[in-house]
Amino acid sequence: MEEKNNAPQPCGEKQPESKKFLVFYVIGLFCVALALILLSYIAQVRSDRRLNELTNQLSTQTSAAEGANARVQVLQQSVEEQTKVLSQLMQQTGTENTDELLAAVEKLSDQKKVLYEMTMAQQELSQNKNAEAKERIDGLVTNYTLERLNGTAQDALLTEESAALFTALYQQTRVVPSEETAE
Repeated sequence: MEEKNNAPQPCGEKQPESKKFLVFYVIGLFCVALALILLSYIAQVRSDRRLNELTNQLSTQTSAAEGANARVQVLQQSVEEQTKVLSQLMQQTGTENTDELLAAVEKLSDQKKVLYEMTMAQQELSQNKNAEAKERIDGLVTNYTLERLNGTAQDALLTEESAALFTALYQQTRVVPSEETAE
């Protein structure tokens, strides 16, 4: 009987050893599964963060594009309005293209300057500041030529009435003695 008891004993020792091995194996698999779950969770969190960053970036770019589209529409409306104003100005001035219109606007600007200077010269003559008036009229003649100012040139700067007034002022500054000779 002792032999029989001895024989089953080696089998019994293998079973607790295999049970230990099985327990360590199960614990090891559980740890690996837990590690894989943790890695999966970390990867999911990182991808969610990246997705949120990309979503924010996309919404920022979308809003920037919408803003740019709005600015383009505003600019397009502004261009359309300016085109209407330009065509109206071209009709009013009787010009056919923008170069002619620019020349007409420049001429109007020059007319405004000349009329202002003529007004100032008239005031100076009425205040007996003949030298200043003569200097002002001579400056106009230097800048615009006498022919353009008195209306005898083909590209006269002033209307007939304004040219007649200029001629009268020009003659007054030539006839009236200056302050220096009067004293």
